[in-house]
Amino acid sequence: MAGQMGGLSGSTTVTIVITDVNDNPPRFPQKMYQFSVSEGAAVGTPVGRVIATDADMGENTDMSYLIKEGGDLFKVTTDVETQEAVVSIKKPLDFESKRTHNVVVEAVNKHVDPRFVDLGSFRDQTIVRVSVSDIDEPPIFQPAEGAVMEVQEDAKVGSLVGIVLARDPDVMNKPVRFSIDPTTDQDMIFHIDANSGAIKLGKILDRETAGWHNITVKAIEAVGRYLQQSMGRRWGTSWTVCQSIAGQHTNNHAHTYGQFRETN
Repeated sequence: MAGQMGGLSGSTTVTIVITDVNDNPPRFPQKMYQFSVSEGAAVGTPVGRVIATDADMGENTDMSYLIKEGGDLFKVTTDVETQEAVVSIKKPLDFESKRTHNVVVEAVNKHVDPRFVDLGSFRDQTIVRVSVSDIDEPPIFQPAEGAVMEVQEDAKVGSLVGIVLARDPDVMNKPVRFSIDPTTDQDMIFHIDANSGAIKLGKILDRETAGWHNITVKAIEAVGRYLQQSMGRRWGTSWTVCQSIAGQHTNNHAHTYGQFRETN
Protein backbone atom coordinates (compact mmCIF):
# COMPACT_ATOMS: atom_id res chain seq x y z
CA MET A 1 0.00 0.00 0.00
CA ALA A 2 1.33 3.41 -0.91
CA GLY A 3 2.63 5.36 2.03
CA GLN A 4 3.84 2.32 3.91
CA MET A 5 7.33 0.96 4.13
CA GLY A 6 8.05 -1.05 1.05
CA GLY A 7 5.23 0.60 -0.83
CA LEU A 8 5.56 2.14 -4.27
CA SER A 9 7.24 5.61 -4.44
CA GLY A 10 8.69 8.04 -7.01
CA SER A 11 11.14 10.97 -7.05
CA THR A 12 12.00 13.89 -9.30
CA THR A 13 14.52 16.71 -9.43
CA VAL A 14 13.27 20.24 -9.02
CA THR A 15 15.55 23.04 -10.27
CA ILE A 16 15.02 26.32 -8.52
CA VAL A 17 16.30 29.33 -10.47
CA ILE A 18 17.03 32.38 -8.40
CA THR A 19 16.28 35.47 -10.43
CA ASP A 20 18.58 38.41 -9.85
CA VAL A 21 17.05 41.63 -8.62
CA ASN A 22 18.67 45.03 -8.71
CA ASP A 23 19.50 45.36 -5.03
CA ASN A 24 23.10 46.53 -5.38
CA PRO A 25 24.16 50.07 -6.30
CA PRO A 26 27.14 50.86 -8.54
CA ARG A 27 30.41 51.54 -6.75
CA PHE A 28 33.62 53.17 -7.90
CA PRO A 29 36.68 51.24 -6.66
CA GLN A 30 38.45 54.55 -6.06
CA LYS A 31 37.23 57.90 -4.82
CA MET A 32 39.70 59.75 -7.02
CA TYR A 33 41.39 59.17 -10.37
CA GLN A 34 44.14 61.32 -11.83
CA PHE A 35 44.89 61.98 -15.50
CA SER A 36 47.04 64.43 -17.44
CA VAL A 37 46.35 66.12 -20.77
CA SER A 38 48.11 68.77 -22.84
CA GLU A 39 46.51 72.19 -23.16
CA GLY A 40 46.93 71.79 -26.91
CA ALA A 41 44.73 68.68 -27.04
CA ALA A 42 41.79 69.07 -29.42
CA VAL A 43 38.17 69.23 -28.33
CA GLY A 44 36.83 65.69 -28.15
CA THR A 45 40.14 64.16 -27.06
CA PRO A 46 39.60 61.44 -24.40
CA VAL A 47 41.29 62.29 -21.11
CA GLY A 48 40.77 58.97 -19.35
CA ARG A 49 38.41 56.14 -18.49
CA VAL A 50 36.90 55.10 -15.15
CA ILE A 51 34.43 52.35 -14.31
CA ALA A 52 32.02 51.58 -11.51
CA THR A 53 31.28 47.98 -10.53
CA ASP A 54 27.94 46.41 -9.71
CA ALA A 55 27.42 43.11 -7.83
CA ASP A 56 24.20 42.37 -9.72
CA MET A 57 23.89 40.47 -12.99
CA GLY A 58 22.63 41.04 -16.49
CA GLU A 59 20.79 44.23 -17.26
CA ASN A 60 20.81 45.09 -13.56
CA THR A 61 24.47 46.04 -14.00
CA ASP A 62 23.70 48.52 -16.77
CA MET A 63 24.58 52.04 -15.76
CA SER A 64 25.06 55.49 -17.20
CA TYR A 65 27.46 58.25 -16.23
CA LEU A 66 27.03 61.97 -15.88
CA ILE A 67 29.12 64.91 -14.72
CA LYS A 68 27.92 66.61 -11.55
CA GLU A 69 30.71 69.20 -11.38
CA GLY A 70 33.23 70.40 -13.94
CA GLY A 71 30.99 70.03 -16.97
CA ASP A 72 32.00 73.37 -18.49
CA LEU A 73 35.22 72.04 -20.00
CA PHE A 74 34.68 68.28 -19.90
CA LYS A 75 32.00 65.78 -20.90
CA VAL A 76 31.43 62.09 -20.14
CA THR A 77 30.04 59.33 -22.32
CA THR A 78 29.37 55.67 -21.58
CA ASP A 79 31.16 52.95 -23.52
CA VAL A 80 28.32 50.47 -24.05
CA GLU A 81 30.75 47.61 -24.66
CA THR A 82 32.86 48.01 -21.52
CA GLN A 83 30.47 50.03 -19.32
CA GLU A 84 33.31 52.51 -18.77
CA ALA A 85 32.92 56.25 -18.36
CA VAL A 86 34.96 58.11 -20.98
CA VAL A 87 35.91 61.64 -19.91
CA SER A 88 36.69 63.90 -22.88
CA ILE A 89 37.53 67.55 -23.54
CA LYS A 90 34.47 69.69 -24.20
CA LYS A 91 36.15 73.09 -24.63
CA PRO A 92 39.78 74.17 -25.21
CA LEU A 93 41.98 74.05 -22.11
CA ASP A 94 44.39 76.78 -21.01
CA PHE A 95 47.32 75.96 -18.74
CA GLU A 96 47.87 79.63 -17.92
CA SER A 97 44.28 80.07 -16.72
CA LYS A 98 43.88 76.85 -14.73
CA ARG A 99 46.26 73.94 -14.32
CA THR A 100 44.09 71.44 -12.44
CA HIS A 101 40.42 70.56 -12.84
CA ASN A 102 38.31 68.38 -10.54
CA VAL A 103 35.50 66.66 -12.43
CA VAL A 104 32.86 64.88 -10.36
CA VAL A 105 31.55 61.84 -12.27
CA GLU A 106 28.43 60.02 -11.11
CA ALA A 107 27.40 56.45 -11.97
CA VAL A 108 23.66 55.70 -11.97
CA ASN A 109 21.83 52.37 -12.37
CA LYS A 110 19.61 52.37 -15.44
CA HIS A 111 17.07 49.88 -14.04
CA VAL A 112 16.21 50.76 -10.46
CA ASP A 113 13.84 48.35 -8.72
CA PRO A 114 11.40 50.43 -6.62
CA ARG A 115 11.19 47.60 -4.07
CA PHE A 116 14.75 48.32 -2.97
CA VAL A 117 14.87 52.12 -2.98
CA ASP A 118 14.90 52.08 0.82
CA LEU A 119 18.33 50.44 0.67
CA GLY A 120 19.83 53.77 -0.35
CA SER A 121 20.80 55.69 -3.43
CA PHE A 122 21.58 53.54 -6.45
CA ARG A 123 24.36 55.84 -7.57
CA ASP A 124 27.95 56.65 -6.67
CA GLN A 125 30.42 59.46 -7.33
CA THR A 126 34.14 59.77 -7.89
CA ILE A 127 36.49 62.67 -8.60
CA VAL A 128 38.46 62.74 -11.84
CA ARG A 129 41.38 65.12 -11.36
CA VAL A 130 42.75 66.39 -14.66
CA SER A 131 46.17 68.06 -14.72
CA VAL A 132 46.77 70.32 -17.73
CA SER A 133 50.32 70.34 -19.07
CA ASP A 134 51.85 73.41 -20.71
CA ILE A 135 52.84 73.74 -24.36
CA ASP A 136 54.90 76.45 -26.02
CA GLU A 137 52.34 78.76 -27.59
CA PRO A 138 53.12 81.36 -30.26
CA PRO A 139 53.00 85.10 -29.52
CA ILE A 140 49.64 86.83 -29.54
CA PHE A 141 49.16 90.16 -31.31
CA GLN A 142 47.15 92.96 -29.76
CA PRO A 143 44.79 93.44 -31.47
CA ALA A 144 44.85 89.97 -33.02
CA GLU A 145 43.19 91.05 -36.27
CA GLY A 146 45.68 93.83 -37.07
CA ALA A 147 45.04 97.55 -37.34
CA VAL A 148 45.11 100.58 -39.62
CA MET A 149 47.97 103.06 -39.31
CA GLU A 150 48.05 106.45 -41.02
CA VAL A 151 51.03 108.48 -42.14
CA GLN A 152 51.27 111.67 -44.16
CA GLU A 153 52.69 111.58 -47.65
CA ASP A 154 55.32 114.18 -46.84
CA ALA A 155 56.60 112.34 -43.76
CA LYS A 156 60.37 112.09 -43.63
CA VAL A 157 62.38 108.90 -43.76
CA GLY A 158 62.66 107.54 -40.23
CA SER A 159 59.28 108.93 -39.15
CA LEU A 160 57.30 106.75 -36.78
CA VAL A 161 54.28 105.14 -38.43
CA GLY A 162 53.02 103.14 -35.48
CA ILE A 163 53.87 100.45 -32.93
CA VAL A 164 52.93 96.78 -33.13
CA LEU A 165 52.22 94.97 -29.86
CA ALA A 166 52.52 91.23 -29.17
CA ARG A 167 53.16 89.11 -26.11
CA ASP A 168 54.08 85.56 -25.18
CA PRO A 169 50.97 83.98 -23.58
CA ASP A 170 53.03 81.31 -21.79
CA VAL A 171 54.00 81.45 -18.13
CA MET A 172 57.62 82.12 -19.06
CA ASN A 173 56.52 85.28 -20.90
CA LYS A 174 59.54 85.20 -23.20
CA PRO A 175 60.59 88.36 -25.07
CA VAL A 176 59.09 88.79 -28.52
CA ARG A 177 61.00 89.86 -31.64
CA PHE A 178 59.36 91.46 -34.66
CA SER A 179 60.04 91.44 -38.38
CA ILE A 180 58.19 92.39 -41.58
CA ASP A 181 57.36 89.61 -44.01
CA PRO A 182 59.49 90.65 -47.01
CA THR A 183 56.92 89.37 -49.50
CA THR A 184 54.51 92.05 -48.28
CA ASP A 185 57.05 94.91 -48.45
CA GLN A 186 59.34 94.05 -51.35
CA ASP A 187 60.42 97.67 -51.84
CA MET A 188 61.39 97.90 -48.15
CA ILE A 189 59.32 101.02 -47.64
CA PHE A 190 58.95 100.26 -43.95
CA HIS A 191 61.35 99.21 -41.23
CA ILE A 192 60.44 97.67 -37.89
CA ASP A 193 62.41 97.67 -34.67
CA ALA A 194 62.84 94.02 -33.73
CA ASN A 195 62.54 94.73 -30.01
CA SER A 196 59.93 97.46 -29.70
CA GLY A 197 57.75 96.74 -32.73
CA ALA A 198 58.02 100.38 -33.86
CA ILE A 199 57.37 100.74 -37.60
CA LYS A 200 59.20 103.58 -39.32
CA LEU A 201 59.50 104.87 -42.86
CA GLY A 202 62.43 103.51 -44.84
CA LYS A 203 61.67 105.44 -48.03
CA ILE A 204 59.83 108.56 -49.14
CA LEU A 205 56.15 107.90 -49.82
CA ASP A 206 54.26 108.74 -53.00
CA ARG A 207 50.52 108.65 -52.58
CA GLU A 208 49.95 108.96 -56.31
CA THR A 209 51.78 105.67 -56.78
CA ALA A 210 50.20 103.81 -53.86
CA GLY A 211 47.59 105.18 -51.51
CA TRP A 212 47.90 102.35 -49.01
CA HIS A 213 50.11 99.41 -48.13
CA ASN A 214 49.30 96.06 -46.55
CA ILE A 215 52.23 94.63 -44.64
CA THR A 216 52.48 91.51 -42.51
CA VAL A 217 54.38 91.71 -39.25
CA LYS A 218 55.76 88.51 -37.75
CA ALA A 219 56.45 87.89 -34.09
CA ILE A 220 58.68 85.16 -32.73
CA GLU A 221 59.71 84.18 -29.24
CA ALA A 222 63.27 84.92 -28.17
CA VAL A 223 65.33 83.15 -25.53
CA GLY A 224 68.30 85.13 -24.25
CA ARG A 225 70.25 86.38 -27.22
CA TYR A 226 68.89 83.76 -29.57
CA LEU A 227 65.55 83.37 -31.30
CA GLN A 228 63.54 80.37 -30.22
CA GLN A 229 62.84 78.65 -33.51
CA SER A 230 62.86 75.01 -32.46
CA MET A 231 59.09 74.74 -32.70
CA GLY A 232 58.98 76.63 -35.98
CA ARG A 233 56.29 78.96 -34.68
CA ARG A 234 56.08 82.36 -36.28
CA TRP A 235 52.83 84.20 -36.27
CA GLY A 236 51.98 87.36 -38.11
CA THR A 237 49.06 89.61 -38.67
CA SER A 238 48.25 92.06 -41.43
CA TRP A 239 48.60 95.78 -40.84
CA THR A 240 47.33 98.37 -43.31
CA VAL A 241 49.32 101.61 -43.61
CA CYS A 242 47.30 104.43 -45.15
CA GLN A 243 48.83 107.69 -46.37
CA SER A 244 47.06 110.95 -45.70
CA ILE A 245 47.95 114.44 -46.98
CA ALA A 246 48.16 117.31 -44.49
CA GLY A 247 46.45 115.14 -41.89
CA GLN A 248 43.36 114.63 -44.05
CA HIS A 249 41.88 111.13 -43.67
CA THR A 250 41.80 109.47 -47.10
CA ASN A 251 41.03 105.88 -46.17
CA ASN A 252 38.11 105.33 -48.57
CA HIS A 253 38.91 101.70 -49.20
CA ALA A 254 37.57 98.75 -47.34
CA HIS A 255 40.39 96.55 -46.18
CA THR A 256 40.27 93.00 -44.97
CA TYR A 257 42.77 91.65 -42.51
CA GLY A 258 44.37 88.24 -42.89
CA GLN A 259 46.58 86.17 -40.69
CA PHE A 260 49.95 84.91 -41.81
CA ARG A 261 51.59 81.83 -40.46
CA GLU A 262 55.00 80.48 -41.33
CA THR A 263 56.35 77.15 -40.13
CA ASN A 264 59.90 75.94 -40.45
